[in-house]
Amino acid sequence: MNREQSSFISALHSKYAQSMVQLTYRRTGDAELSKDLVQETFLIACCKSSVICNHRNPAGWLFCTLQNLTMREMKKFCHSEVALTGDFPAEAENQWFSADFYLPKGLSEAEKEIILMRVDRGLSFEEISNIKGISEVACRKQLSRALKNCRELLEGKISIK
Repeated sequence: MNREQSSFISALHSKYAQSMVQLTYRRTGDAELSKDLVQETFLIACCKSSVICNHRNPAGWLFCTLQNLTMREMKKFCHSEVALTGDFPAEAENQWFSADFYLPKGLSEAEKEIILMRVDRGLSFEEISNIKGISEVACRKQLSRALKNCRELLEGKISIK
């Protein structure tokens, strides 16, 4: 970023930052989050300084970017996990809600294992690769292939052998 671009973005910051924080605060209800999102917006603007300096509506670009960041952040709050209460007997939960039960017939044991490790147990690729004794790249490829086979089995594209 050159000096001209830097001063242009500084001028945008001086002119719009406060109103951007206020707008975001009305949407999120969190002052610190609002400041963080505006700061992230201007960080993106600095990284894309040539784009914003040549944009026909730089203020609109900033507000649109801020809106996208705000919506992304708000989706995180909407998609939080909700724990099940103890309404179900433990044996019924294990029998009826096991992820293995929902996997299609036709997957190999290795495919089932890696899908369950990632989806059911929530292990990271690093943890799975350590357990299986393979690299993370190999782990990602195996999971990708297993999920592809699972999808094709569920859609009926592959017949069960």
